[in-house]
Amino acid sequence: MFTFIGCGSAFHTKLGNNGIMAKEGGKLFLIDCGSSTFHRLQSFYVLDGVETIHVAMTHTHPDHIGSLGDLIFYSYFKMEPAFQAKVTVLAPQALLPAIKAVLKGNGVDDTHVFWQEIKDAYMYEGCGGIELIPVQVQHAENLLCFGYEINAKGNHIYYSGDANAISADVLQKLKAGQYDVFYQDTCTADYPGNVHLSLRKLIELVPEENRSVVCCMHVDEEFDLAYAKKQGFQTATDYLIS
Repeated sequence: MFTFIGCGSAFHTKLGNNGIMAKEGGKLFLIDCGSSTFHRLQSFYVLDGVETIHVAMTHTHPDHIGSLGDLIFYSYFKMEPAFQAKVTVLAPQALLPAIKAVLKGNGVDDTHVFWQEIKDAYMYEGCGGIELIPVQVQHAENLLCFGYEINAKGNHIYYSGDANAISADVLQKLKAGQYDVFYQDTCTADYPGNVHLSLRKLIELVPEENRSVVCCMHVDEEFDLAYAKKQGFQTATDYLIS
């Protein structure tokens, strides 16, 4: 049910910044809105007919929040009815203050946007219903980052956000077959202190019998898509907006 607006790493401009969307009627749901996302939404006419937008955030790196201000301002000034807030920014309770600080530094104020704090879970009623359960993940040092467990249209989904590890609890659920789709930040780069999970580590962590539900996303420029598929994984390029 989700389409990738972009599935590349921060510097993989060809594939765009990583993020997913669902659209139904006049309702649009996104996870993240990186530096290239607003341009891609416009290029593929995603915003046509949209009345309300909900954006769930994972963290404050530019490739995940970089054009959120553009989307908010565009929706406020250019989408009908003008001069009314149409974007709701969703974020875990601990992350929301940092999201607000970034956007307010860009000139966004409370007249332009709605804020929704997620505590234990949040149910978005649009697009057939999307339940979000925040999962704190390990990414960059001194930066608060989250992924999400998602329940949507009968599917149980894991979305890692940017993460250089898979927690023991989440990995156990994957091995037990509890996820229908498992979106995982995966890269070619493999060195101590890497803030993303290398494909080598993913292969070590995930048994062959569980790999068919794992979809590699946020891929870097050197990522070998064919090799990842040969190892039994999916790649987000197959679900990329076109």
